[in-house]
Amino acid sequence: MSGSNKSEYIIGGWTQEIHVQPPVTFTCTMYGMVTNLKELATGTPPKQSWNWSPKTTPAPTVIHGDVMWTYGGAGAVPDDMPAGEQLDEIASTCTRGSWAGIDFDNESRMNITNVIAVMEQLKASGCPTSYTFLAGADYVDSGDSTVQSVVESGVCDRFVLMCYGGQMWGMNDIERYVSRAIEKTIHEYGVPEKKVILALTPAGLTAENLDYFLQQVKTHHIGGLFIWNFQLLNAEDLETICTQLGISSLEYM
Repeated sequence: MSGSNKSEYIIGGWTQEIHVQPPVTFTCTMYGMVTNLKELATGTPPKQSWNWSPKTTPAPTVIHGDVMWTYGGAGAVPDDMPAGEQLDEIASTCTRGSWAGIDFDNESRMNITNVIAVMEQLKASGCPTSYTFLAGADYVDSGDSTVQSVVESGVCDRFVLMCYGGQMWGMNDIERYVSRAIEKTIHEYGVPEKKVILALTPAGLTAENLDYFLQQVKTHHIGGLFIWNFQLLNAEDLETICTQLGISSLEYM
């Protein structure tokens, strides 16, 4: 397919299953969640035999798109990570394990100075990075200084807005916060539209809330849409997403 016909949007997402293949239409797939921050492993400390680490596990081979690993996530421990002595080790996972880059999912009060330091190393090596954060009431009403710091560093490729909890928010909260979170990121923090990604979860996804999210992506002309636990997304919803955003698998064949 010619470049002129390629969609202006991208889709991607996260999985906690290292052997799961993403849809061919994904531009970015993130494997994780590396929540044992001291040992750089999935799961919680101490590391068990079934946990994997980007230090020793190479990136899965996929048909299309970048393959990244996610540092952090819900339940990540301890706070105030990464530690200074870990920065080189974290960055080196990309060159050593063929990971394209790293997604930093800050749900554990990370040491943002050190996060930025790792991003700087990755950028110098040509590896993409993303900063993922909760973008609900607290973000909209009070802001997030870590987002501002990462923006000002100039070393992050994408800012991913998690506008959901254990499942999709109710429509009242979606209508109250999603558009405002996008606008805050773009207009208050100065993130270019195409560097902003909206994220949702298959849990509690309906035709109504999916359509609302897709309309926000298109109305604000942002980069696209990411899906948590994408392997749980049903085929009909994936088809709706691709159709609404003008993404065709023919682009990658």
